[in-house]
Amino acid sequence: MTQKITYKGLKKLDSFDISKIQTLVERYFPKIERYFSNAALTVDVKKASKTGKRFRYTIILRVTAPTKPVLFGEHTDWELQRAIHRAFDNIKNEARHKFGVGVVKRQKKNFKEMK
Repeated sequence: MTQKITYKGLKKLDSFDISKIQTLVERYFPKIERYFSNAALTVDVKKASKTGKRFRYTIILRVTAPTKPVLFGEHTDWELQRAIHRAFDNIKNEARHKFGVGVVKRQKKNFKEMK
C-alpha cells in the first residue's frame, strides 16, 4: 500500500512547520484511506501575510479516488496544527454525509463529568 500524498505551498514555510504538516498528514491519511481504494491526497498550505506577530494558515485538502467523487476539506486558523486537525475533521464529516461511512467527528472531552 503506497501512500499518495502531494504537498503544495511548502516553499513559504520553515522546516519546523513542514515537519509538523507531514507528521500530522501521515497520521491522518491511513484513516481516510480505509474508506477509499487507491485514494490520493493533495494538501495545499497557504500562509497569509504577517499581521502583528502571527501568521494565518489555510489548509485545503482534496481526496480523490477512482471510484468515488472528490472530497474537499478546508480550514483557516492562526495555529497550523489546529487548522490541519479541523480540515481532516471536515473531510471525515463530508465522507460520512456523502457515503454513509461510519466516520464520526472528533469529540471534545468534558472534564466536568469525569470524576
